[in-house]
Amino acid sequence: MSIVSATKYYSGHSDVMGGSLAVNKKVFTKVKAAERVTGLRLGPDDAYLITRGLRTLDVRLDRHRENAKKVAEFLSYKKDSHNFRMWKKYYSGASGLMGLRIKAKSEKAVVKFVNNLKLFGHGYSWGGFESLALHQNVREQGNRSYLKLSKNEHLVRLHIGLEDPNDLIADIKQSLKHLK
Repeated sequence: MSIVSATKYYSGHSDVMGGSLAVNKKVFTKVKAAERVTGLRLGPDDAYLITRGLRTLDVRLDRHRENAKKVAEFLSYKKDSHNFRMWKKYYSGASGLMGLRIKAKSEKAVVKFVNNLKLFGHGYSWGGFESLALHQNVREQGNRSYLKLSKNEHLVRLHIGLEDPNDLIADIKQSLKHLK
């Protein structure tokens, strides 16, 4: 079974609610029965907007990847990152989503960093054309075994959009002063 949110990269504009579900024949029968009972279907306007977005998906993903790579390279100069080195070794590309592990004495400073970003919106709808930033507190992170944050470490999620990466980097630079 494969589930993909069409709300994100497929549409590219964060203006639809939809998704895709790919299953084998055995599961399809159960999904079809559930669909008949619940009546859940994609509306024609959302289908049109997703189809419109799919036409430029490859171009947008290339731009997201390139922009995110430039931002990640900038951030890796701030602090050597084992995870970034591993990513560069094993991956040839990615989307625009990344996590920042930030050392700061207080959560308040990290929230101030996020709130002072001028070009980044706030929210979870990663995959659209605009860049987003979000501080995730400990409760929102859940019980992820791979994410072990020390006392003064905080997680900020960034979605790098289609804006000029130099502008995004300049925005991050001006906001970093709030972490000191």
